[in-house]
Amino acid sequence: MTRALTLRLEGSFEARDSADVPIEGLSKRGQALLAYLACQTDLAASRTVLMDLLWSDRSRDQASASLRQELSRLRRSLPEHVLLADRSDVRLSCEDLCIRPGEGAPLLDGFDLASRGFEDWLRDARLRHQDRAREDRLARAARALESGDVEAAQSAAYAALDADPASEQAMQMLLRAAARGGDRPGALARLERFETYLSEQLDLKVLPETVALADALRQVSPAAVASAPEICIPGSDGTPVVSILPFEDIGSDANSVFADGVVEEITATLSRSRDFHVIARQSSFALRGQGLSHAEIGKRLGATYLLEGSIQRSGDRVRITTRLVLSESGRVIWSDRQDDRLDDLFDLQDRIAAHVAGQLSPSLRSAEIDRARAKPAPDRTAYDLVLTAYPHFWAHNREANTKALALFDEALACDPDSPRALAMKAWCHAQQACYLWSNDPDGNAARTREFITRAQPVSQEDPPALVALAAAYSIAMNDFTRAEACLDRALSMDPNNAWGWLRKGWNAVYSGNFDEAFAHFDRMEHLSPLDPFHFNLLFGRSATYRAIGRYDEAIALVEKGLGEAPGATWAYRMLFATHLRAGNLEAATEAGRKWRQTNPDMNRGLMNRLLPKWSHDPEYRDILLALWEED
Repeated sequence: MTRALTLRLEGSFEARDSADVPIEGLSKRGQALLAYLACQTDLAASRTVLMDLLWSDRSRDQASASLRQELSRLRRSLPEHVLLADRSDVRLSCEDLCIRPGEGAPLLDGFDLASRGFEDWLRDARLRHQDRAREDRLARAARALESGDVEAAQSAAYAALDADPASEQAMQMLLRAAARGGDRPGALARLERFETYLSEQLDLKVLPETVALADALRQVSPAAVASAPEICIPGSDGTPVVSILPFEDIGSDANSVFADGVVEEITATLSRSRDFHVIARQSSFALRGQGLSHAEIGKRLGATYLLEGSIQRSGDRVRITTRLVLSESGRVIWSDRQDDRLDDLFDLQDRIAAHVAGQLSPSLRSAEIDRARAKPAPDRTAYDLVLTAYPHFWAHNREANTKALALFDEALACDPDSPRALAMKAWCHAQQACYLWSNDPDGNAARTREFITRAQPVSQEDPPALVALAAAYSIAMNDFTRAEACLDRALSMDPNNAWGWLRKGWNAVYSGNFDEAFAHFDRMEHLSPLDPFHFNLLFGRSATYRAIGRYDEAIALVEKGLGEAPGATWAYRMLFATHLRAGNLEAATEAGRKWRQTNPDMNRGLMNRLLPKWSHDPEYRDILLALWEED
């Protein structure tokens, strides 16, 4: 498809029309305005931002007049309908715009504009561009090495080092490629230049993993290099990388290793999660005391996020403060304070590690969702698309579930064997029937079985995918035995998976093990009290209370859950049935009216085919069907 306007931002700025003819006569500020808009996720910016960016040395009125004049000049030069503006915003039409890749050349190379606002933006944008170029080349190197193309892996690793001469991950990738049949002398020569650069330019030493790889390479034995420490390659699979930094130990003697022990336990616990990679402890500790900024630490370790903290002791009391920081900007994404008592040292370290791991995962997931959403659509990986689908999934309504399914389809177009995309599709299709969002029971059941079958063999090492499979087994197939097996495997690998404990609670409800259900729901809430799926925990507790006849508590919990998730209108059926059992006929009638209102095309026969065949509380199902008695 030919676009009306093509921009090249990597290398020298260039604009071309639909006939691929250069557009001449654009002013420096006009070029800067187009470049800035093209770098925004939605291709738009407010007039105020553009005024501050391009005319930061002028008064507001002067800047406003200058912007109007520049927009008029651009409209005369550019193809029609490409540049759009209203009273508040200026944007580029995404349908008419193409950004031409520049093979990793510097962003707006040689471009300068005498405006402080633009200079500040361009400096930061070039750094982000450099980081993306490095990570893209590292990802290419990792894929090439995995497929056995050693020459391509070395070429991409060299390119990553050209983009960032201080990239430890690129140097490690080059050494690994050399060990598998690549140019060993060339890799070792580049290592010498790398060591010199770190020492002279940054006053740093090479990390222990790099030293181990180089030592193994000098032994010439491929087996020696294969046994050297593995590294995380940021961007190779899209999964974020976390480094746990040494904690500050306040109020302890200089020889105390208590804080180091806590960090070691946290690192080991977090390493069990498949939601992120964790940098080896020795690499993080190698940078202790060097006075590096968050950005410098993140760059050296290849870490997207840094976990830092402090431990303060007074007598037998201990206070642990932790912060999750985005390494690129130093922005604190999440912080937590935990007070405990120093009884058994190892038990305390275990408690701290479990608490941090449980609290960290949802916060990290939320930050990663924001990062994935901010990426331009063409740049999203399967991992990004799965993350982007999650908020639609947990919205728990028909329209959002449909959107989630579409995003999981996009993820599978990128990676047909993505465990989470396959398993989450199975869960979404199971929800379609359970919550009466489908008019095709047979087709919906077939699709659920299809994605369970596809997900099962590729999900065995992925706890979140196993949790999704368990949900599909229990909701769509009443197969609580297989669901429990999936959950047990998921939690054996990642015992701090909050959704795993949530689904284990629901599985216990379905199986009639109500004491276990309460315990599992409590575990989930302890791990993730602010989880976006918390409303589903409240519904689970309500179902448990209803099953044991404690209707007032069950009603209160459904109402609280609906307060947290007003769009989850399917839960009015829980409210209807529980009020009816409690003898609250007026309240039951109102809840039943709201439930029916959200399902205008439903009838008794269709609902009978869609609803799960619950065995733990058969009367509940009969009550729901009775509401459609007259149909």
